[in-house]
Amino acid sequence: MNSSLIRFFIHNNCTDLQGDSYNFSGVFLGKTPIRTIDFSNPSEKAIHDKIVSLVERMLELHKRKNALPPSSEREKIEREITVTDEKIDEIVYELYGITDEERKIIEAT
Repeated sequence: MNSSLIRFFIHNNCTDLQGDSYNFSGVFLGKTPIRTIDFSNPSEKAIHDKIVSLVERMLELHKRKNALPPSSEREKIEREITVTDEKIDEIVYELYGITDEERKIIEAT
């Protein structure tokens, strides 16, 4: 759920309350395009496992970052977070069949 694609969907389909807050009522959430994984399909399971691995990495990086004061080490972890987030987005774009043109629109918002 935490990807550029889903954020794009929310920004374009949910009611903007104020200050980048959105109404997540059942009506809007019901329209959210959640891609299900066919675990009997080895390639889809591999995609799932890769996303899980990256999310676990992201959680660990955030824990490490939050434990550090502003420093070069913290900045290094923030760069790793950015790279990990980009990897997650890449997989999500592929999973949803997002074209390069669509990706440019999504990332421009």
